[in-house]
Amino acid sequence: MATKEYSCVKKTKKAFERSLVELSSELPLNKITVKLLCERAQLSRNAFYFHYKDINDLVSDVENSLVAEVEQLINSLSDIGFPKNVYVSVEGLIDILDCRKDTCLMLFDKASTTVIGRLSGLFCDFNYNYFKQFHNGEDRTNYDFFYMFLSNGFYGLVRYWFANYDKMSKNEVTALAYVLIKRLMIPGNPDITFEKKK
Repeated sequence: MATKEYSCVKKTKKAFERSLVELSSELPLNKITVKLLCERAQLSRNAFYFHYKDINDLVSDVENSLVAEVEQLINSLSDIGFPKNVYVSVEGLIDILDCRKDTCLMLFDKASTTVIGRLSGLFCDFNYNYFKQFHNGEDRTNYDFFYMFLSNGFYGLVRYWFANYDKMSKNEVTALAYVLIKRLMIPGNPDITFEKKK
């Protein structure tokens, strides 16, 4: 019984998320009303208010679910060594973002949220453990500035790819992001080979 209830809640929340994303391509978020959203989702206002206080609460929930998915990915990487974990993390993150492409575009471009900062924060400590193996000293301040540069570059690349989706495949974008990140993390001219998915 609990599984059925969970499945029903998940389905309802997905319907509201999908409708929010659709409406956000037509209207600014602050112009989307609960009435419009429920009409688009073909769900009642009671169903909306059972889960959310208002539209901003829905946006926060959508952001939180994306962040939780990425957090799960990071937790699965703890036993994978460098540099394979870099490729696996880049591949996994791009898979997640691509599966929720329209939602990500809304969060990145339309929602007044901190989603990129939150996603970056998840990977910041994870990557620091490997970065310091190849750079002298334990200066976290320098690393934090470096990681801000790296993170903005990565999410800039993803956004540019979403806007030019037909110009590069997901595997090509993953390979490019991996090469760039690995080159930045290791000084000199590291081995930048990788195995592409068949």
